[in-house]
Amino acid sequence: MVKNSDVQKLKDEISRLMAALEDVNFECQRLEIVNSNLDFQLKSVSRELKQNISILEALEEENKELKKQLNDK
Repeated sequence: MVKNSDVQKLKDEISRLMAALEDVNFECQRLEIVNSNLDFQLKSVSRELKQNISILEALEEENKELKKQLNDK
């Protein structure tokens, strides 16, 4: 036979676990938002890096042409 004190202990444990689950769900939502923000920042920085690489490649090509012109003189 189950005692009332055992039932109360189980109810208390269930309440504690439910509260812990709510905390975990809240933290999960917070981390999803953080992850989304970091993903946005990563994509933005990646686009900027690609643009900078293109600019550097163009400058490198221009530099080669200028060196060639100097050597041809």
